[in-house]
Amino acid sequence: CLILAFLILVTFAWGAYLLDNYDEDDYFRGSDDMSVGQFLVRNVAMPDVQRLYYTVPPAVVGVGGGGVNAGPIASGAIVGANGYVITTLHSVANVPDITVQVATSAGIRRFPAQVVKTIPGHNLALLKMQTTEKFLHFRMANIQTVVPGQQVFAFGRNMAGAPLVRQGMVQSSDAPLAVGTTQITHLLRSDAVYSWEQTGGPLVNAQGDLVGINIAATGPTGKVEGFTVPAQVIVSHLQDVVRFKTGAAAGVAPPRPQTVAMGSSSWWSKARAVVGGPTAVPGMGMNVVQGTVTTGIPSGMPFIDTDHVGGAKIGGYSIADILGLGMLALAAGVTGGMMTMGGGVLQVAGMMVFFGYGMYLIRPVVFLTNVVVYGAAALRNDKAQLVQWDKVKPLIPWGVAGVVIGYFIGNAIGDSVVGVLLGLFALIMAGKAVLEILQPNAGEDTAEAIAAAEAGDEMDELMALAEGTTRPKTSGIALPEGSIRSAVLGLPMGLFSGILGISGGVIEVPLQRYIGRISLQNAIANSSVLVFWASVAGSVVAFIHGGSTGLIHWEAPVTLALVMIPGAYVGGILGARLMRVCRSGA
Repeated sequence: CLILAFLILVTFAWGAYLLDNYDEDDYFRGSDDMSVGQFLVRNVAMPDVQRLYYTVPPAVVGVGGGGVNAGPIASGAIVGANGYVITTLHSVANVPDITVQVATSAGIRRFPAQVVKTIPGHNLALLKMQTTEKFLHFRMANIQTVVPGQQVFAFGRNMAGAPLVRQGMVQSSDAPLAVGTTQITHLLRSDAVYSWEQTGGPLVNAQGDLVGINIAATGPTGKVEGFTVPAQVIVSHLQDVVRFKTGAAAGVAPPRPQTVAMGSSSWWSKARAVVGGPTAVPGMGMNVVQGTVTTGIPSGMPFIDTDHVGGAKIGGYSIADILGLGMLALAAGVTGGMMTMGGGVLQVAGMMVFFGYGMYLIRPVVFLTNVVVYGAAALRNDKAQLVQWDKVKPLIPWGVAGVVIGYFIGNAIGDSVVGVLLGLFALIMAGKAVLEILQPNAGEDTAEAIAAAEAGDEMDELMALAEGTTRPKTSGIALPEGSIRSAVLGLPMGLFSGILGISGGVIEVPLQRYIGRISLQNAIANSSVLVFWASVAGSVVAFIHGGSTGLIHWEAPVTLALVMIPGAYVGGILGARLMRVCRSGA
């Protein structure tokens, strides 16, 4: 236990050091910073507008479905060299197979992508392209210098994948937008956004830095009106996953807006006439937000957003986020400790619902958390001589195999199906919790009863041998010894753990009790060992597969695990003590 505690402290120190010294762009062509802003000023002191038009588009992507010839349904902005993309949530909310279309010198390339995190309150979705390649990306603008009248440029990609851009200015700050029952606040308004194809695309300043992500909304007259989720909101919500860079302060320069086409001039004229002209065609804006536009109050002062700027940050997390994640981990630990199962379901569901994380990020986090929590639990159970090693060892290979298979099944079925399964498990856990409270000893054989039954079986066997008859059957479900029994007891736990990202105790404890026919204490002890080894295998597979395919970057899941491990560990101990108190009282 002392060695394990020492290793945990070393891990925390190592993670803190790496977070302070890690620079994502060090992996991109040595130590070069391949952001759009740096690329613009590398050889030119102050870039002109035309240079901006030709430099920004490689970092602007199209976001679409999985069809071979499907065009973009929205635009997006690359914000990390490793292929992180930000777009609007409503654009990808119901898309089963997301692809990101990147313009290269060899033409448009399509990369499959997965949702890493969503922010429904600001209509944002963070995607990760499944590739290990590096990309030109945006730095975040210094939003504190943005004022009404400042020159900005709204980019996007049209249905053919060609870039489009319009020059305009910031019209107002802190503008609200009502979309259904959701009130989106802290938005910028800009006349640079004129078409639905700019939805999800970047709004940049003259230095090529990202001012925000565009939302095209239908105004009172039926025309498209432009809103932008500003950079400080994006950083505040997503800096736990992406290590954003901040660009230089932008000056105020309100020139006369002009329209510039980066594609077919005939298409541009048609699009401007249809979308932005007086004869707007109903139905053209299929990706335009249908909401109530409320005019913000212009101000000549910089926009100070106290909700998303400032405050202490630890590893990219605000103090509020750290407390929230810690409380979630604590609640999951207490639930698992008291009910002997269900903590993993609560942790995964909470990370999805309350924090918006996707399963591709949740699985490695939960696996890492389980390695520490259940590793310590297994050591305690072994010290108390509760682990039945002769029964556990044959199950470990099956648990490991199950979690590997389940991991790839979970990736294939997607987050929506996993969410439904988690909901069903939550209902089962609620029923189990009620049963545990009302009947603490329901269905449980005590150690004394097990010992008495075994003694009776031995006597029955001796009598059967003396009389030349067969041995009577014992109670419970009898399985043949060997690989079949090991598979039944070990494989389901691993499968559900890999698919749902849960610990697997919800499956393994009942199997151990009712099929393995052992006491609750031994079932919990044996399950802790199996969960530990399955979680070790799940962590290895998640990081190897995620790293090799470019699906995840190690920094985000490690940081999340470091935040949640202490709460889960303390919660597990507290829950176990509360359970002992409840049982002794009963």
